Amino acid sequence: MRAIRTALVALATPGCVIDEVADYEVGDAPFCEAASPWPREYGDFEDTLLEGIDTVRRQGRTCGDTRHNPVATPQPSPELRCAARVQATWLAEHDGLTHDGFDDTTPLSRAALAGYRGALRYELLARDYAGPGATLTAWLEDENHCSALFDRAIVDVGIGHSRNADGDAYGWVVLLGEQRFD
Repeated sequence: MRAIRTALVALATPGCVIDEVADYEVGDAPFCEAASPWPREYGDFEDTLLEGIDTVRRQGRTCGDTRHNPVATPQPSPELRCAARVQATWLAEHDGLTHDGFDDTTPLSRAALAGYRGALRYELLARDYAGPGATLTAWLEDENHCSALFDRAIVDVGIGHSRNADGDAYGWVVLLGEQRFD
């Protein structure tokens, strides 16, 4: 099994043409300019992962020795989507798996740069899983990742998927936020 870690805390795709990308809501912050438009396939993978997270949260699950009852679906946050895509791109383009990003950014600083007005609780990372199903399965098999996905305080979610320029390294990021300060 590939390694994943737990922490509680410019897209370049060769050969992209206009009909292969789509605009996605990622907030208005200048930090987010590179997060939309986004390759349609990446966006579809992000949506599929969100659907999978929603399904398991509605079913409940045992994570390690802890049984989690069903919980409500978190709402997609454009700002967290932006921050997740930025880090997913960083992961795809660099070896290893780290919560540190470009210019030494952290999950909290990326969420702030994206304009997120809530309390970031978790950043879940995975690298080199080709699809959303394998990524979610890996997180659910890890007690800490699994428990983070079932945290009842979570109300916001942002998901990012990216690949390196060669298309052979994948980055996955899920950001989970606790509350909004609107």
